[in-house]
Amino acid sequence: MLKLLILCSCCVFVWSEKVRYDNFTLYNVKPLTEEHLKYLKDLYEDTDVFDFWSIPSIVENHVSVVSPPETKEEFQNALKSHGIGYDVVLEDIQKAFDDQTRNRRKRDSGMYWTNYQTIDEIYEWLHELARTHSNFVTLIHAGKSYEGRNITGVRISRRSGRKAFFIDGGQVGADWLSPTVVTYLINQLVTGDDPEARSASEDFEWHIFPIVNPDGHQFSQDSVRLWMKNRRPSRSSAIGVDLSKNWNSQWAVSGGSFNPSDSNYIGLGPFSEPETRYVSRYIDTIGTNLAGLLSFRAFGQRLLIPFAHTIEPMYNYRDMLTIGRRAMGSLAVKYNTQYLVGTSKEVHDGSTGTIADWVKHRFNPPVVATYQLRDRSWGYTLPVNQVLPSCEETYDSVMAILREAKFMNVL
Repeated sequence: MLKLLILCSCCVFVWSEKVRYDNFTLYNVKPLTEEHLKYLKDLYEDTDVFDFWSIPSIVENHVSVVSPPETKEEFQNALKSHGIGYDVVLEDIQKAFDDQTRNRRKRDSGMYWTNYQTIDEIYEWLHELARTHSNFVTLIHAGKSYEGRNITGVRISRRSGRKAFFIDGGQVGADWLSPTVVTYLINQLVTGDDPEARSASEDFEWHIFPIVNPDGHQFSQDSVRLWMKNRRPSRSSAIGVDLSKNWNSQWAVSGGSFNPSDSNYIGLGPFSEPETRYVSRYIDTIGTNLAGLLSFRAFGQRLLIPFAHTIEPMYNYRDMLTIGRRAMGSLAVKYNTQYLVGTSKEVHDGSTGTIADWVKHRFNPPVVATYQLRDRSWGYTLPVNQVLPSCEETYDSVMAILREAKFMNVL
């Protein structure tokens, strides 16, 4: 059982050596009936043998599951006996994780978007941007994480008196893609030669934090690749809270756990964690000036519109649905990547307590959405050769969101 505890992102111990996942298998499972869905939900809730990267929630929604080698045959037989179809995505996820960190460029070669970036590289680059473009780029700090790391970002402001956009990534430790995508957006806004990016950086003031969970991100780099939460211990000796569910909007209604040992543990209350508390306070300072918020995370290829707890159209849902669908059409042009658009309860798992829902409820800016980036099969093992395409298509879609929102007189 020790090996299984090491596998899980909810691991309660502090490991001094890097955990390995040799011969662990990644499955893409698709429930086609309510009976299939119930079986997977029961498996998700009643066992800690398997690591679910996505929660079984809707019929025909893909579920990513990791099995240790000793239960591989048993798991496959159980799926077959219940008539549940599955694909084996990877026979050995450790090899995929090794590939993600192999051949990273040295920092002195400049910033890169052909691989996943480390927090040290990101922070050093942000400092350099603020130094070399000091006339319109300012280094900003929301506060410190539990372990004392700065939650660092940049403010991009070419003209005064503009409405603001807030962008965040890296709330989940194991998610290495969203911080890299967010730095690509920063680079386009600051140094890109696309006229749309230049216009966006002149029309709005941008407050951008690539990594909201610096402790979890670092721990996933150093020790447990699949670590999801932050690193604050709880009273039960378990460690960490799922920051993506710790915001003050319909907190604890659905999609999270009250068990501190679970990877989707939501905490003792909204803003119980220093990371969400400090970032929320930062947003409070610009809230009345907000034109929009875009939150980025891996994975699932969805654009989620507030609010997660309902399928009823609230606020300007219909406008955002139109904007989102058109923008995801622009995203698909370059690589034909297909996104679903809707509320989390419509197209995902209905998890509440998100930053997007909190900002929409508190300040009601016209443009609010959460990106679930590539893809639907690889999950956190997404190959390095998909990093730059993810950055490029996401950037195209962000520019399209601005373009469509202006066209519809939303912005």
